[in-house]
Amino acid sequence: MLPVAPLAAYLFLLCWSAIPFAPAEPVLLAGGAVAGAGGLLLPVAIGAAALGSLVSDLVKYALGRSAGPALLRRLSRYPAGARAVRWIESRMLASGAWVIAPSYFVPFGVVTATLLSGALRLPWRSVVLASAVGALVWATVFLGLGFVGTAVTGNPWFGLAIAAPAALVIGLLAKRRVARDCTCAPEAHESPCPLAA
Repeated sequence: MLPVAPLAAYLFLLCWSAIPFAPAEPVLLAGGAVAGAGGLLLPVAIGAAALGSLVSDLVKYALGRSAGPALLRRLSRYPAGARAVRWIESRMLASGAWVIAPSYFVPFGVVTATLLSGALRLPWRSVVLASAVGALVWATVFLGLGFVGTAVTGNPWFGLAIAAPAALVIGLLAKRRVARDCTCAPEAHESPCPLAA
């Protein structure tokens, strides 16, 4: 079924997830669909994607330590990026590096969280732990969606067709939850809640 050996597919999942600013969710959905058809072992695929994402987070953390403020200013030029920066900053004051885990499900969230963790010189051990948890949950959710879609339909293409809209719904629900939970800092009361828009 796969045009390549499973080992190559696992390496592809790992390497693609490790690219710091590349959207990996479509690749994970496809990988899950292939796993649902028996082409890959789901736990191995989840491990590969989570490991790649952890590597990506550590690269962004290192970038944040060396050039965090400039990168965050650049990210803030985009509306979704600016909202993510404000939300992550407010959460990081209370949660520290643990904000990285839920930020996987916020647009630009994990990019902002890891860059900001580096810029604020948060301890690398807490960043590694929070990133590992977030990466594992994220990989499980998106690979699992593809897997379940194929298991339900019996066809990886139909499975992917079901998984993609489901992933969009999860993203919208996560954004809505973040917007509802968002409380802006008192000194920024003149601005709307960053993710409410």
